Amino acid sequence: MLALAALIALAAISQGQPDGFNGTIYRLGSDHVEVTQPIDASRINLTLQTKAENMTLLDKEGKRVGLNSSYLFWRGSNIYSITFERHVTGDLIYFMPQQGQQFILPLNDVGQVRIILPPGYTTGDRFLGIARPAPDEFMEEDSGDVLTWQNTSGHQFIEVNYYKESAPQAMMRIFAVLAAAALILLAEHYASIRRLRAIRKEAEKRANR
Repeated sequence: MLALAALIALAAISQGQPDGFNGTIYRLGSDHVEVTQPIDASRINLTLQTKAENMTLLDKEGKRVGLNSSYLFWRGSNIYSITFERHVTGDLIYFMPQQGQQFILPLNDVGQVRIILPPGYTTGDRFLGIARPAPDEFMEEDSGDVLTWQNTSGHQFIEVNYYKESAPQAMMRIFAVLAAAALILLAEHYASIRRLRAIRKEAEKRANR
């Protein structure tokens, strides 16, 4: 769980994005997803594929705002009804569990979505993993590659399969080893054929004597 000071810093980063982004941000980690959702309301309803943890509401000044939340699990969905102590313009920040190197986001609403991969990971190789649908923007950042969808209308979900940046080089090394092994086996195969032919010719010569 992040400390309040860290949450305030994250809210400051997410508010007023220089590129005009005003959607929900998903920061992928090794075992969790950190969600930052912009808020301009006194209450909201959330429908999530997994349970949310550590919900925190920060206003645009980065001050924590109290909230009350009721929870209902219905037909595979985690439904939250959240009421704030006042009308708030700011960010709702919460966490969801995440395992593996695949992130699937059901799209319940139309809007902007930004997914930030863990540092040292990327996506885009058709053999190792891609994002579907393709993002409108892709930026390489030291803090993690950033994928942005400006409009999610017409899509039911976003799926991102990602991998370590070193994976393509590792795969090329594996292919090189396999190719070398195949060449060795092929050379041995042809050498065996030549030896068998030589033995057969020698046998034919002896039979004709």
